[in-house]
Amino acid sequence: MAGPGLGGCCQRWRERNDALTSRWREVTRRAPGHEPSAEQAARECRSAFAGLLREIQGLPAVRPALPLELTVLYNSLLFDIHLSSDSGKKLLAKIDRGLSRVLEACAVSGQELSLEDRWQRVLHGRTPEELQAPLHQLAALQGVLWLATNQLETAAGLFRLLSSAESLGPSPCGGCENELLSLLLAWNPPDRREMDLLVVQNARDVKDVLWTWAAFLQGFQELEAGDPPSALALLQAAATGLCSKRVLAQIFTLMGCCNLKMGKPQTAAQHLKRALQADAAFLPALFQAALLYRQLGLVGAELEALALLFQALDGTTQVTAESANPHFLIHTERLTCTPQLAAFYGQKSPSEVKYLLSRRCLQAGRAREAAEHYLDLLALLREGPRHHQLGGIIAASFQVPLRGDPVLPRIPEVFLEAASALEELARHQDAIAVCGEVVTRTSELVPERLCLDMEAPGSSSTEWPRSRALQEESLRCGLWRAAAYLLQGWAWARLGEAKEAVDHLSRCLNDLLRVQFMNTGNNSPNQEVGQTGASEAKVLSQIRQLALIRRGALLLEMQWDKKALMDFQHTLHICPDSPTANLYLLHTLWKLDRRPEAAARWQKFCSNTVQTEEEAGRPFPLYLLSCVKQMKFPYMEVLVRNLESYLGGERQGV
Repeated sequence: MAGPGLGGCCQRWRERNDALTSRWREVTRRAPGHEPSAEQAARECRSAFAGLLREIQGLPAVRPALPLELTVLYNSLLFDIHLSSDSGKKLLAKIDRGLSRVLEACAVSGQELSLEDRWQRVLHGRTPEELQAPLHQLAALQGVLWLATNQLETAAGLFRLLSSAESLGPSPCGGCENELLSLLLAWNPPDRREMDLLVVQNARDVKDVLWTWAAFLQGFQELEAGDPPSALALLQAAATGLCSKRVLAQIFTLMGCCNLKMGKPQTAAQHLKRALQADAAFLPALFQAALLYRQLGLVGAELEALALLFQALDGTTQVTAESANPHFLIHTERLTCTPQLAAFYGQKSPSEVKYLLSRRCLQAGRAREAAEHYLDLLALLREGPRHHQLGGIIAASFQVPLRGDPVLPRIPEVFLEAASALEELARHQDAIAVCGEVVTRTSELVPERLCLDMEAPGSSSTEWPRSRALQEESLRCGLWRAAAYLLQGWAWARLGEAKEAVDHLSRCLNDLLRVQFMNTGNNSPNQEVGQTGASEAKVLSQIRQLALIRRGALLLEMQWDKKALMDFQHTLHICPDSPTANLYLLHTLWKLDRRPEAAARWQKFCSNTVQTEEEAGRPFPLYLLSCVKQMKFPYMEVLVRNLESYLGGERQGV
């Protein structure tokens, strides 16, 4: 195709390209804050540029039309990248076709080459003057697509071809060598001239975005790889680039994570503060700040950060961070929305954050605040979109969304913790009602008898994993129901209803008797072993210990001293170092007039360094701590006076 016909087509195509570009610029100038209208205009421009490109590429490639064709391809790809949610393969294919047509028009072989080799073939020779700017524009988008798929080495190879500088100069990362950033810094896209075709976003702007994104991406990768100093240098470089407020907030948050890993919590706090100053709506910064305050022991600041985070998540509107420039289709904020970064920050929900707030209040001894937060959380779980059923395998565990936090518990444990908080506030009837819901939901899942075989399966045990999972789920349901009965028993006791309390504590103990840990490989039934099920076995022992001590104390009040003595003896069989059980046993022996035995045990007890229930074994689950706090021996002064007087009399007699 040549002659006047080509000139006429090129002129019409140029006019359409410039008109579409001018229309887009007008839209972004007129309504920079009206995203829906701008997005609609972007879709319309994308469709129009795609139609124009199809029309141009419907004819054989000729060298005079290449600058126009490559410019239209560039503009079309800008809208494609801006609006596309696919993997980018279709977009890479468009670039590949454009380069193939360049080689075809220049009569250069290379139709069987890979995309990387095709770029090398196009840029290897002396590129015609009129193709310099269009090819550099297209290369900028090629870099965007390769960085988006983490092909950093391939992108560096492309910019090595584009850079004419013999030396790359000093490192842009404060002494941290980084070839890709140095190449991007040395790359100098041709200046635009008045006669050039209009483009939606010029190559120099895309270069600035690319440089910032490359520094950000590599900094994040170094942080993930466990090299916080290198990550910090790269992120500091990224912060000097073309950033929106949201991107700056992301960068400062990651810099805070780097400093935290480097053992610099105060510097980390400063970076997180800068992140929130840049964008108060960037919630991962708020959560990381809460985690940092926890590490620093600043409970008030931690709870305030979690409360603000919950309010932001529970709000009906979400603040959208502004872009660096409303004209830009390719901007850093869009490119930093990667699955890897989203996974690093995690997906938060109001119920997850509300749980952390409730738990931390309870751990900090703020029972009133904890109770209110737990009650709000229970309402969320019942009515919200993330409602979970109690009990059963379908009651999936919460997963904490963000780095540095343990796995959240199963829903029944949340109910039990809520009951514990209510019990600390002396809201006994409310605690009983919450525990009643746990009992109701788990009762159908608790077997009459459960023998948990701790032996590892042989090679033929194909059904073992499934049956084992069912057994462990039944065990957990049994423990939850037993704990609910335990908390109800303590609540009834504080209400002065001793018989009702003894009844619930007995139900708790009966539930625990349903469970037996077996090891058939050693032919030793009832053997509690470490390894599989060890945590559940420990909790079972702790619940039994608390139930026996409380029931024994109630039986003493009811003048059933011998029955009480049996409960305290059973407690010491489970936990020989329990201070409370030892003191109650001494008190009961004294009441039963078994004074020599009481005196001998007292001397042995005084030599024991264990002073608290937590010291006597592994820390208790949070939902049992209200019982532990109440488990204080009330007759200490009288018991000590009696025993010391008795021992003093014996010594005088000798």
